[in-house]
Amino acid sequence: MSRQYIGCRQLEQIRDKLIDRDIEILTSLVRYRFLTTRQICRLHFYNKRTQNVAMRSCNRALAKLNNLRLIDPFERRIGGVRAGSGSYVWQLSSVGNRLLRITVNTDCLPKRRRAYEPSRTFLKHTLAVAEICLCLSEAERHGSFIVSDLQREPDCWRVYNGTSGSVMRLKPDLGLVTISGEFEDYWFLEIDLATEPPSRVIRTCLNYEAYRRSGIEQKKFGVFPAVIWIVPTEGRKSAVQARLDEDSRISPGLFFVILPNELEQLIHAGVENTQQEAEYAK
Repeated sequence: MSRQYIGCRQLEQIRDKLIDRDIEILTSLVRYRFLTTRQICRLHFYNKRTQNVAMRSCNRALAKLNNLRLIDPFERRIGGVRAGSGSYVWQLSSVGNRLLRITVNTDCLPKRRRAYEPSRTFLKHTLAVAEICLCLSEAERHGSFIVSDLQREPDCWRVYNGTSGSVMRLKPDLGLVTISGEFEDYWFLEIDLATEPPSRVIRTCLNYEAYRRSGIEQKKFGVFPAVIWIVPTEGRKSAVQARLDEDSRISPGLFFVILPNELEQLIHAGVENTQQEAEYAK
């Protein structure tokens, strides 16, 4: 059975029931596409006294937005039923999209938005990218570094001409500029879920090498960003690093392969210091 259509007057009545944090949650779902309850809690309720208090406040806020038909939960959870309420995945509903269009800047919002259930692979990757953004935000709050620019897809994508003159596209998951001490560092981030063979990683790295040779990025920013591959396990890290080390077409010091919990330390240290440490280790 179809749900009753919400008209403009009803939409304005719903908007009057919202507080600033409700709007911020809806805006986050535009920015990240999908978020788990636990991720929303870390984004918007981190200043609560305890984690339990934060999760209860988050669940109340999400229940309110869901009852107002502004967000939709997915049928399945990430991690299964045993993962608890924090494993629910949310997306902005068509009603939520319409409300944001009359409330905030609408440049990034489609005129119509229909909730849908993506493939499991796409969902896991989207949530993994959101998780890295969360980690960057938390590291910034800790004072490890300053994120001066964070580009998500498709803003971080690059276009250049290949050797044959064909148009090529480089599609990193994130583009990042950070400030640590007196140094400003530029990064491309690739979030790898070990769903493809290491040879596919090498092909992507060669794409980065081709884009570096074009000189487009260096002409615009003065430097070419370091590329961070964030992988899920030690085994994957060793396999990818070994393939990079044995391929003579890969520039030393351009690519880093790390686990998610190593990201903050790498960015805090900066590109130059990390490259020097790697050379010394050899």
